[in-house]
Amino acid sequence: MPLLQYHLIADVLLIFLIYMFDKEVQKNKKLFLNVSAAVILSNLIDVDHLLATPIYDSLRCSINFHPLHSWYFMPLWIIGVFNKNKYIKYFCSGVLLHLLLDWIQCLYFM
Repeated sequence: MPLLQYHLIADVLLIFLIYMFDKEVQKNKKLFLNVSAAVILSNLIDVDHLLATPIYDSLRCSINFHPLHSWYFMPLWIIGVFNKNKYIKYFCSGVLLHLLLDWIQCLYFM
C-alpha cells in the first residue's frame, strides 16, 4: 500500500479519536469539519519534499532529511499540541502522527 494511503488512513483514525474524546467537536458540526480539515492539511508538511532531488525517493528516510521533518522543528510541533486553539492543536497532532509514520517507514527500510 502506498505511503500516502497510510497517512490518510491514520488521519481518519485521528479524526475519529478527536470526535470521540472532544465534546465540543461532537456538538459543533462546523468545528468538526474545520478540525478534520486541519488534520488532513497536516500532510502539507510534505511540501518540503519539493526542495529535494528527487522529490520523492521511497528508500530515503525523510526524518532529518527534509527541513520540516527535522528534529529542529519537533519542539514546534510538540508545543502546538498544547495550544488552546483547537485548529493548531489538531494540526500539530496530525503532523506528529505523520512524522511517526515516516519514522516507522525509516525503521522498516533502513
